[in-house]
Amino acid sequence: MAVFSLIGAAISSIAYAGGYLAAAAGFSVATATSIGVAVANAAVSLALSAISRALAPSVSVPVNEIQAVISQASAPRRIYVGENLAGGVRAFFDVKDGVLYQLVMVAHGEITSFEECWVDSVAVTLDANGDVTEGKMLDYVNVQTRDGSELGGDYADLIADFVSWDTDRRLEGQATFLAQMKAPSGNDFSKVFPKSYNTTLQWVIHGQAVYDPRTDSTTYSDNAALVIAHFLTHEDGFKIDPADINWDSVSAMADVADEAVPQLEGGTAPRLRLWGYWTLDEPPSDVLDRMHASSGIRAYEMQDGRIGLIGGSFGTPACTITAKDIREIQTSEAISEREGYNLLRVLHMDASQKYTVTEVDSWRDAERLAVEGEIPKEYELGMCPNRAQARRLAKEQFHDDNRAKVSIITNLVGLKARFPREHAQRHTILLDYQPEDGSGRVIQGEYEVLDHEFDPIELQCRIDLAAVDRASGEWTPAEAGDAPTPLPDDPQNLAPDISAVFTQRIVQASASSRIATLEVDAVPIVGRNDIAVQAQYRKTGASAWLDMAATDYTAQSGPVEDGETYEGQARFDGVFYEPDEWEYLGTITVQIDATAPGEPSELFASNGTGRVNLNWRNPAGEFYEIRIYRSTTAVFGDASLVGTTGGVSGQISEFSDDTITAGTEYNYWVAAANVSGVEGSPAGPANITTA
Repeated sequence: MAVFSLIGAAISSIAYAGGYLAAAAGFSVATATSIGVAVANAAVSLALSAISRALAPSVSVPVNEIQAVISQASAPRRIYVGENLAGGVRAFFDVKDGVLYQLVMVAHGEITSFEECWVDSVAVTLDANGDVTEGKMLDYVNVQTRDGSELGGDYADLIADFVSWDTDRRLEGQATFLAQMKAPSGNDFSKVFPKSYNTTLQWVIHGQAVYDPRTDSTTYSDNAALVIAHFLTHEDGFKIDPADINWDSVSAMADVADEAVPQLEGGTAPRLRLWGYWTLDEPPSDVLDRMHASSGIRAYEMQDGRIGLIGGSFGTPACTITAKDIREIQTSEAISEREGYNLLRVLHMDASQKYTVTEVDSWRDAERLAVEGEIPKEYELGMCPNRAQARRLAKEQFHDDNRAKVSIITNLVGLKARFPREHAQRHTILLDYQPEDGSGRVIQGEYEVLDHEFDPIELQCRIDLAAVDRASGEWTPAEAGDAPTPLPDDPQNLAPDISAVFTQRIVQASASSRIATLEVDAVPIVGRNDIAVQAQYRKTGASAWLDMAATDYTAQSGPVEDGETYEGQARFDGVFYEPDEWEYLGTITVQIDATAPGEPSELFASNGTGRVNLNWRNPAGEFYEIRIYRSTTAVFGDASLVGTTGGVSGQISEFSDDTITAGTEYNYWVAAANVSGVEGSPAGPANITTA
């Protein structure tokens, strides 16, 4: 019985339930909070007032769960953008004929592509049919995919093999994969599938295609501006009408995101990318927070009432506000030594670390650290796939959280500060506060607009500002810091090379008979008590291999046929990462008796009627049969076998050859052969011309 069949009962509790798939096929669409409400509350923009820059935004589903294959009745539907390592939720789980079938729902909605399949965290190569092409999974794993553009449950193998899975199991609009895992025999099972039915199945995927207004096309892209615009207009995102998006603003921000940034390792990478997902149980504003934290891009309401994107570098100041326009002003210094943090720990998604959130070099305030000791804060950019991007954004964040703030109340001149001057820039103004009477503090310089509110009754504007140091946006490749230590290769305890001898062994079965067996003897591996030899044999030309009985480093077959040719192969069995490859050991022609009998004597030929009569004396020792040869020449090498006969050791035997032609000269020889066909020296030739 196949091993997977043995575990079928143990896993029945997590097998597919019909009610679950019915629900999975018809999820209700979660209603997202309208961005219009958020804009109204913000007065100016989502970016500038309603949503604070979250340093460590919460994610509703842990990454380790997102990347795993889990068994549960339901899970938040996930919509992927950019590149991700994804697992999913089992929608079907059953065993038939030693094959484990798992249908896994990966994503809600169409994805662009399944890029690379991982089994137990190791990438495997699949052919056009979905079969693994190399490694220990060869011949045991098949994986097929559906990208969610049509039916995610439409797998011919599943429909053919399980009456419970029919065409009504649509999973429409769900990206899925079907894994079929065939159970290896014997000890190989624990090597190929060490986690049994909990073998980890994952895919590196490219998420949803996004609209690019620059080319008026919808294709895969991880451009941060295009990804955010995709979320804003997605029916399962903020659901903004595309007509309410300022696509010129999106295009300009997308150009900034595409800028080539030199990398410390060489080459360039786009300036701002986003990889990740959102779930349909996650507040849309939280999703925007995560996207902003990983890209520095925010959505905001523009002068025409449409939604645009803001971010990138500090822009051209929108206006200058002087003391004569300011009715009230309040200032606060940069963060004091008794507040906030002096060490910003930077974390981002790293494909080289198996797509996990990984910590890289921190940003440090050396002067404060010397006085205060470490006061750390984490800055998690869970959707940022590039170390340089993460470090650059963290540098800007360090600047932003440690700068002087100013709050002013102005007359209507303050309306000039309501919107940025250009697309794809952080919104700044110039402040020139010099009291006319010479009293009070002079405040001058460039400030970023953090918040702006207009009071239509009092006809005044309240503006929150923060000082700008443009050096915070400067960047050199060296500032990316050291790359994380590469993950070590999974230790693969492979089988040692085998050195073995393939021989025959003759066994005395009784006083009068012997039998032959085949034997494999392998050279022992010093210090390895966990290793034993495995060996197989078959008759040359046969298709099936037969197992030998093995003990430690020796294996032996059952009785084999004398005179037949057999081939053998061997390998080591032990606690290895994968089954050892078979080593071909060559062929053996079985020979129970290798001792040639003696030579017959007294050979005499005479003519009979239509025949030649032969007489000779058998050899004195043991023999199995006498073979008679004939030739028209006196050379034994030219002779052909014309018959065999038995006889008694040392006695006279005879043979009549009736296959002759009259009037022909012949030469005859006789030779004794043993049970293994080994011949002794022939007697002859006896010459005769037929009558």
